[in-house]
Amino acid sequence: MLRKIELISAVFVALLAFATSVPAQSSLPADMHEWALKSIDMVFREDFRNAEAEAQKIIRAYPDHPAGYFFMAAAADTWMLRYQSNRREAEFYRYCDQAIERAEKVLATTPQDEWARFFMGGADGYKGTYEVRYERYITGFRLGWKGVSVFLKMAQEGSKNPDIQFGIGAYDYWRSALMKLLWWMPGVEDKRSVGIQKLREVRQNGLYSKIPAAMVLVDIYVNEELFQDALNASDGMLKQYPRALPFLWGRAQALHGLKRHEEAVTAYQHIFSKCENDPNNNFYNLVQARMGMARGMAALGKNAEALSQLEAIGAYTLSKDIRKRLESVITEANNLKKRVERAS
Repeated sequence: MLRKIELISAVFVALLAFATSVPAQSSLPADMHEWALKSIDMVFREDFRNAEAEAQKIIRAYPDHPAGYFFMAAAADTWMLRYQSNRREAEFYRYCDQAIERAEKVLATTPQDEWARFFMGGADGYKGTYEVRYERYITGFRLGWKGVSVFLKMAQEGSKNPDIQFGIGAYDYWRSALMKLLWWMPGVEDKRSVGIQKLREVRQNGLYSKIPAAMVLVDIYVNEELFQDALNASDGMLKQYPRALPFLWGRAQALHGLKRHEEAVTAYQHIFSKCENDPNNNFYNLVQARMGMARGMAALGKNAEALSQLEAIGAYTLSKDIRKRLESVITEANNLKKRVERAS
């Protein structure tokens, strides 16, 4: 399952794009709507400083509304996903909790406020995806279900917005897919195909979540080995957001899956160059990129070049947490190194 955990957070990054891409007649005030759209656009462009600045404008103008806190949580989490760091975890949880607290206060007087319900559910869901990224599955699925159940209830009560199905479909798919890792939790219905279908329909017919649905579908297509679909979706999104790392990963993985190894190596080299000088580099992305290059080089019979990448992986000094998260990749690198050495 290629990069299965770290990309799941794209689910709720994408959810907030749905929340902010609403037309002018939305109950969200026009200035809040504009600031939110700018924040999301900056997130996808990896301009996190300005993404947070736009979210802070919402907080200053609407301190009792959950939206600004939710978007600040989104920016902090996307930063952590981009750099594969947990350095902003406390800040992320604080903003999620503040969003939930504000939403609960709104709902105490206006129980059917759809935006308050959405941001409350989204904040819990966001926390769930973060927990899953660090393989804390029980907590992750509990929080994820708490968030998604809000969307399910909204749908059951007759919401006509097709984008409600986006969060439900993403949760259905990933919960089912990850059950393979949780073999000791029987009785979970396999809803992968149902989730994929919901997301495809949203991609085609959604009012505001077409782009977020594409993001999640890239990850799912790679996980399901539907590599041409993953490549098409990634290439389409990179035209709009050429710096977005999830689509660069999706493109590289899809090319490898299609056995277009020369192109895959080039794609992984591009990712490596992009991440090599990251601030506070913990080597997570570099190990993944080098492993991708090594796979492709070995498949092309370029054993010396593959060996160089694998030796570089072994030379990194990794923290305990990063080494644990990369355990399967390091094992694969060691096994591939032995095979390449024998073939040389």
